[in-house]
Amino acid sequence: MSKGLTITLVFDGMSMNYGEGVGNISELKKLSRSGRLYAYLSRQAIRYELYRILKDTFGMDRDKKDPLHKEQKVVQFHPDITIKDYMEADLFGYMKTKRKSKDNDGKTQTRPAVVRLSPAVALEPFMYDLEFGTNKNFADRTGADPNPFQFEHQHSLYSYTITVDMDRLGYDPNDGTTLDNATRAERLSMLLDAVKILNRDIKGRTENLNPLFAIGGVYDVKNPFFLNRIKVAYDGESGKYLIDTEPLKSTTAVKFNGEDIKSKTRIGYIKGFWHNEEEFSGVCTAVDMDGFFEHLKEEVKSHYAGA
Repeated sequence: MSKGLTITLVFDGMSMNYGEGVGNISELKKLSRSGRLYAYLSRQAIRYELYRILKDTFGMDRDKKDPLHKEQKVVQFHPDITIKDYMEADLFGYMKTKRKSKDNDGKTQTRPAVVRLSPAVALEPFMYDLEFGTNKNFADRTGADPNPFQFEHQHSLYSYTITVDMDRLGYDPNDGTTLDNATRAERLSMLLDAVKILNRDIKGRTENLNPLFAIGGVYDVKNPFFLNRIKVAYDGESGKYLIDTEPLKSTTAVKFNGEDIKSKTRIGYIKGFWHNEEEFSGVCTAVDMDGFFEHLKEEVKSHYAGA
């Protein structure tokens, strides 16, 4: 049976992703909607941070030669790499081209990413906060004039979604490689562990991308059910945020093959952060964040054990 895993997550972060900038001004990457601007963290940046955590913390492909090359004037995976040898290619897909010769036609092979990521978009509008600074300490120590700089900033809650095609994980039709189910489960469990402790180094800071709220599960359809369903509000009296649970309730009531998705959905949350935590159990089963990820890992193991 077709299986897909999807999780929509919320984290708290500041100034996640910068664009090219103008002069000495570093501009945040932003999107416009309904006349407002919202900062965002690109899916490419999230992919990089996942790769970094998987490699540095969990040892993914750590002791192997880097699989990338630029012989065809485009940076891509080496034509001889396989998903068996490189977990990165298995999770995030590849493009590779063999040089044309009498033994091959030189066609490009592609394998779309098994792990699909949305950008992490701020849930609160950009308010044009701007930092002005100089390198005064360095300038004073060398007797030079300070160089001024400006950074745009936004401290906000952000939301993004991960969707995994569990059927294509560990399978490559280009060369017929099929990994055993234990390896497939191990790789997906490792990815979930990386998501749980995700962080980002940027502009001299380390930002915590660990989720404060997460909703999702393993389903009989590959669909990002909760993408763009997260809405938040701020309660000034308590100084805490609220998750709007009504869109989530309506989403979990959606039926597929005659069965609503509520029974397959879990919520994970960091206790004490949200003002309306008692409402979460009205959406679906709600547990602490560690329990949420452990449940997903058990679902993954169960699926591949019976596949």
